[in-house]
Amino acid sequence: MRARQFEIQLKAELAAKIDDVHEFVQLIGLHAVRSVVLKSPVKEGRFKGNWNLSIGSEDLSTSETFDKGGQTTIARAEGALSAYAASEGFPVVYLTNNLPYAGRLEDGYSGQAPSGMVGLTVAEIQAAFDGAEI
Repeated sequence: MRARQFEIQLKAELAAKIDDVHEFVQLIGLHAVRSVVLKSPVKEGRFKGNWNLSIGSEDLSTSETFDKGGQTTIARAEGALSAYAASEGFPVVYLTNNLPYAGRLEDGYSGQAPSGMVGLTVAEIQAAFDGAEI
């Protein structure tokens, strides 16, 4: 009987840890998408509107979505990320922008984002979550 109780306890603790990891991934994902979108340069808003958050596989699409302020794009990504809690295991979360000029903007082509967006966001996340325990 004790072995069965121990097994039940272990399964409960494992489930709680998995939930903790899922929440942590969601937290980092939310930070990443907000940071990248808000740092993105804007002329007409198409670049901001083409950030895509996906789970398990890259979203390689582009769209005619324009979002000068970035709030619609952030909300769409938050909606996609909310599904992570129900994920089996720990799938990779992707944040992509497949417009042909995305690489140039990351490399500082725009005076609005001379240091890019993604590299800065990665450095921020590393600093903010360094040593974090789940």
